[in-house]
This record gives sequence, structure tokens and C-alpha cells, in this order.
Amino acid sequence: MSNEIELKFQINQADLAELQLYLNQWVCCDEAEFSSQGSRTLVNQLNLINTYYDSEDYFLRHNGCGLRVRISEDANGKHFEMTLKSKGKSVGGLHERIEFNESLPDDKLDLSVLPKGALPANCDIKLLQQEIIPLFTTNFKRQTWLISFANSEIEVALDQGQITSNGKLIPIQEIELEIKQGNKLDLINFAIELSRFHLHLFSQSKASRGYRLLNNLSFTPTMISVTKLHDLSSVLDFWQQHEEYALENNDLTYYQQLVTQINEMLISQNLSIGPEFHHWQTAIPYIDSVENFAYSEINTKVKLMLITEINKADKK
Repeated sequence: MSNEIELKFQINQADLAELQLYLNQWVCCDEAEFSSQGSRTLVNQLNLINTYYDSEDYFLRHNGCGLRVRISEDANGKHFEMTLKSKGKSVGGLHERIEFNESLPDDKLDLSVLPKGALPANCDIKLLQQEIIPLFTTNFKRQTWLISFANSEIEVALDQGQITSNGKLIPIQEIELEIKQGNKLDLINFAIELSRFHLHLFSQSKASRGYRLLNNLSFTPTMISVTKLHDLSSVLDFWQQHEEYALENNDLTYYQQLVTQINEMLISQNLSIGPEFHHWQTAIPYIDSVENFAYSEINTKVKLMLITEINKADKK
């Protein structure tokens, strides 16, 4: 069992080469600095095929769980692993959840290897094993960099591929930052370093997108009255969901109204997050493209700074 803490982003094809060069250079510096401590693999490439499972009535999903079997292939051959993830909590694009990872001899699902208490309390494991079926797959290439930053080790993963279900597919082009050792503040600060490459903070997991594809559902944000958005976490979630809706539909008018509304909400929070917030506010009247502003460095920086404020408040 492990506690997974990660940030998810989307990235445009045009920015990939510069980001990869930057990460390669960072790793080269790390290798030179830590060469006396023994060799470690700081850059890796994998082919990953993931099959997601659930019962026909989505028992696992309704109980906040996700289940997959992963085939990973690298220079040393194929490896098989089953992962059960809890719903955990998500703020914007920062995801925290418990996950159970169990090695398998092949790609056959076997719930019996999970530790006691991993599945929902109301679950009959033998019955679920009989009822469970494959729903969709994700097939992508993953390049990873292990980065030493401040007091933490952070894995940066670039995933490129697709989600497939019932003959339909949607692309994957994502960056994930995950804490391997260390703390959330370092993770957020390193993400701020990478925001220059126009990363868009992303709230949707591959599994949630797969369920949408399976059921042929468009992305619809949760409709909440703005008068009920009193805390910063709720404001950021509202912002993320509605921004992703505007991106998916390329609705500029909707997005301009959204960002203006978010600005009013943030002003009411009496935040002290530095000059970046002022720069973001100054740019609002000139928004002429949903994608350009959503992926902009200043937009991503402000959201990451809000996550920092939320993290500070949680520690009090």
C-alpha cells in the first residue's frame, strides 16, 4: 500500500521538445552531482498497456475505487501488475489517494492477491471476481525522469498514447509529477518551475476519461451555485472543471465569463499570493483564445499558488 500524491497536466505537442530537453539537462546535472553515490536510473522509457475492470453495475466506481491490470514493457522484458486505487481527494489537479500494487505472473486479474481490507467493506471478493469485466484500455508510451528538487525526489512522467473502448478512442498527452520521497510543497514548487512550458493543470484521471468514453458521455462540470463556493478549494475545483469544459467545447465567451467570475471570487478571498495574481488579472480583458490562456504560464502559476495556500490551510 502506498499514498500516491501527484499533479496532472496536459501539454501541447509544440512544447514537448523544450520540456524534454530541460528535464534531460536537469537529470544530467543530478547524475554528475550524485555519481559518487552509485548509479541510478534517472531516465526510463516504458510501453504501458492498462486494462480497467469493473462490474456491469460499476460497483467499484460507485465505491470510489479504480481497478486495472498493467502490462509494462522495457528493455528487461514484460512485467504484470494489478493496482487498486481509492478515490482519495483531489484539489484542482493535485490528487492524493491510497493505492495497492500487487505483482502478477501474467495479465490475468486476480483479486485474491489484494490485502485484506483493500476492497470496499461490503464487497464479496469471490462474487466480484466472477462479475468483473474489462471495460476499456489505455495504451501509451511513458518517459520518466527522476528529479532531485529541494528536499524531495519527484518523478516526471510524459505519457503519449490513447484510451480505447468499443472501437472509440481519445488521445493521451499528459505530464504527471509524483512525489517519490519528500513533500507536497516541493512538488508544487517544481510544477511552478515547469509552468514555463505551458502546462495545463488537469483534473481528470485516465480512468474517469475512460468511463466517459465507454458511456459516450461528454464532459459536464458539476453545477454548483457560486454563492456556495466559500472556501478556496471549492473555488479552484469549480475553476478547473469549467475551464476544462470551455477547452473541450472551445467556447470563448463562456470562458471569458468564467475567468471574470473566478477573479471576483478570488478577490473576495483576500489572498496574498504575490504579483502573479495581479499579472493574471491584468491579462483577463485580453483573452482571445481559450487554449492560449488556459495553457499560459501565468494561469498555471496562479492555480498552483492557490494549491499552496490550500495546503498551508490544511496544516493549521
